[in-house]
Amino acid sequence: MEVITIQEIELHRFKKYRNKTISTPNGFCLLAGSNNSGKSTFMQAFALWEFCKNLIKLEHGDSGLLNSHLGKKQGVGVNSEDFLPLNIPSLKHLWTNLKVNPETDPQGNKEPDGYTLWLEVKWINSLHAEPRYLRFSLSLANERLFVKTTRSNISDNEKLPQVAYIPPFAGILNREPFHTKAMRARLVGQGLSGSVMRNTLLELFKINLTKRKELLVGKSRISPSDLINLRETDRWEHLLEVMRRLFDIELVVHDFNEDYHSYIKIEYWKGKYNEARTKFIKHSGFNRRDIMVEGSGFLQLLNVLSLALDPLYQIIFLDEPDAHLHPSLQFSLLAELHILAKKYHKQILFATHSTELIASQSPENIMKFEGGEVRILSQESQKTALITGLGSEFSPQLHKLQRTKKVLFVENNSDAETIKIFAKKIGTPISQDIVVWAWPGKHVERQHLFNQLKRVISGLKGISLRDRDGQPFDTITESLLDKNNVGCNKDGLLARTWRFRYIESYLLSPKAIARAAESTEDDVIESAKIFGVDLSAYDPEKIIHAYQELPSKPILTEGADCLTGKYRISKYDIANAMEVDEIHVDIKTLISQIIKL
Repeated sequence: MEVITIQEIELHRFKKYRNKTISTPNGFCLLAGSNNSGKSTFMQAFALWEFCKNLIKLEHGDSGLLNSHLGKKQGVGVNSEDFLPLNIPSLKHLWTNLKVNPETDPQGNKEPDGYTLWLEVKWINSLHAEPRYLRFSLSLANERLFVKTTRSNISDNEKLPQVAYIPPFAGILNREPFHTKAMRARLVGQGLSGSVMRNTLLELFKINLTKRKELLVGKSRISPSDLINLRETDRWEHLLEVMRRLFDIELVVHDFNEDYHSYIKIEYWKGKYNEARTKFIKHSGFNRRDIMVEGSGFLQLLNVLSLALDPLYQIIFLDEPDAHLHPSLQFSLLAELHILAKKYHKQILFATHSTELIASQSPENIMKFEGGEVRILSQESQKTALITGLGSEFSPQLHKLQRTKKVLFVENNSDAETIKIFAKKIGTPISQDIVVWAWPGKHVERQHLFNQLKRVISGLKGISLRDRDGQPFDTITESLLDKNNVGCNKDGLLARTWRFRYIESYLLSPKAIARAAESTEDDVIESAKIFGVDLSAYDPEKIIHAYQELPSKPILTEGADCLTGKYRISKYDIANAMEVDEIHVDIKTLISQIIKL
């Protein structure tokens, strides 16, 4: 069996990729990344390459693609209104930075003939020893696009890759005429897969019908063994089984004769399998109806699966086919595409923003787009960073978190260091297994991140710790429970907020400051009076009313007159100088909760 596998595409001055070669994975793969990361550009490059191939063949025939004809054929022109594969404001938007004029490379070579954009696809054909390649170059003049073949090693009558780019589903036609395979491929190449869905279904049905007739030769009925084999290998049978299983639907293709019929008619009815699952039986009283009246989820799935099953295409790009599907259907579609890719030797590339779908896949089935770079993932921590929308700088934390499954969210690393000093002082040091995650986000934002992490790190537990800032004092309990964020105290994450306005208030022990500064307690108390506060009232067992809203940051660490500045010490020096009985009860309460993680 002849198998074609695309290896890579080389892009020169195409949209955001000035010079880029991107490898294409085998089998099924998710394309993932933030908006404007390059996923769509990658898929559109193949759609444009397919459009160029069809355009050259339409004008010059298959010979227009051969190496022996390079330089002998004129570029094929197309107006902007006839350029359909990509939805762009003008043809100039195909070029990087909208610049179409020839440029000179670092070696002083100028791009030839004004053809300044090119796309080259390289692939393996099981019937040929050497890798195959085919390049198309593009030029723009007066809003007219010119395309020509500029590099090729294909031979006459050689089978070429057929690419299907399926943009977000926009529905199907009410009445769909019959199209030849060439016209069907051309329309799909223009991103109009919904306009040929009935044609695709008819083609799959006719292939199945031919097989059944061959199996009936000299027999009154198909043998059980032949029927089992047909159902396991035939693409139409495969599609029927999926539609029955997911939607309780049986597809019915009406007879079509090009001499008598103008439009293809495909209907469905609903039913269920008998107890032995040997026969699919129609519900009593259910009348056949056109597939168009069924829900959008059904039509979207049918459109994707029918094209994925179509033997015409070797590589299929799906642009967010899950966007409007129910989550259960998203996972069903994913599972079916995995099966189709393996069973029928397809390359199926599926662009998505769904964190649930990304979380469900192995790293090697995910292609990440970020900052102009493209790569296949190799580690779970890379997948976690992708799911949570984090950059690669978080990979070490994520890698450790997958092992320890414990996280402490703080507003900054200095808060965590201070807590660790206190924990060591009271004899309960905080385990190195707890991953400190410095992020100033609110409790609810951290809960969202925590939930994303939990999708790929089962058993994750954590504490989210914040200053109270301007939040009312009475919203925080003695156990530091934040009553304003009770919704966060679930799924393994505890929301904890200091009763003092800032963590620095817990360092305002005049005795500890004096020891750290090698000064006297009276001198420290006197120095603090310029802020209108009497530090002699500091009590490690409670929070007196006068201290509830104390602006401790400017007193202790910020500004020219702050105590750490005056005495040339740090807040860590103060924490280290504290005796156990001077450490505030809130600090001890929090540390005991961290230790229990």
